[in-house]
Amino acid sequence: MRAIHLKCLCLMLPLLIVGSFFQSRALAGAFVLQEMSWVEVGEYLKENDMIIIPLGSTEQHGPHLPLGSDYYQAFEISKKISERTGVIVAPILMVGYSEYHAGFPGVLSIKPETMTQVLFESIEFLIEDGFRRIMFMNGHGGNAIVQENLIHRINQTTEAVAVALDTEGTEEEYLDWHSGKTETSKMLYLMPSLVRMEKAEKPTMRFTARMERLQAHAKNNPELDKVFTALLGTREQTKKGGASHEFSSNGIWTLSDLQSVSEALGKQNVDIVVDKAVKFIEAWREAE
Repeated sequence: MRAIHLKCLCLMLPLLIVGSFFQSRALAGAFVLQEMSWVEVGEYLKENDMIIIPLGSTEQHGPHLPLGSDYYQAFEISKKISERTGVIVAPILMVGYSEYHAGFPGVLSIKPETMTQVLFESIEFLIEDGFRRIMFMNGHGGNAIVQENLIHRINQTTEAVAVALDTEGTEEEYLDWHSGKTETSKMLYLMPSLVRMEKAEKPTMRFTARMERLQAHAKNNPELDKVFTALLGTREQTKKGGASHEFSSNGIWTLSDLQSVSEALGKQNVDIVVDKAVKFIEAWREAE
């Protein structure tokens, strides 16, 4: 009889170990691929084929925010979604397309086609394992074309389905696009230890005469804002005056008051993004 009990215990032990892992993970927080064993990923795939892939960058974010701000935001928001849904988060790259920030030290950048290929080849392994529903959480505007190309390629060439998660929070103030009020507030909420508010200074913005003309005419024809914004975030070699160091004195892109940033505003923005993602994931699960 004792032998039978021991045999049953030996058979149940692996299940108990895996079960206790998922229970402890649910209590502790997010599921992150790199923190899991292959056994745990295998157990996860028996019941769930979803995965979130954060996209970020390593680029200048003014004198007060870390170079990894976009990566940290995408990763931390993805983890908050994981905490509420149990979906695995799989960070693959900490770099993105950031060449137009290259006038400041420490910036890393790879070509969009290189980034697309590296991510796609990595995702192919995930698809081979059994992941079939892939969601991207993009924290960097320069990666938009990469995300678009990846989604198209995955959907057109593999068995998986890929989509982009909504990253819009509260409505941003005009031209508060990079390291400004909104982004600094989010970092104050997500990674406060990395924010150096004593170094936060409103930049001197040096727009070209062409940009200023477009801004002036956009008051009567708002559609011209499309042309104005198309000139920003462009490489120095294009001679458009749109590289970060050409039009911003310290790398920050904002006309907003940096002294009005707050952790509360950051939390509000993050909560909106997380809530929308959770609602979407729950709806997708129910539909399929």
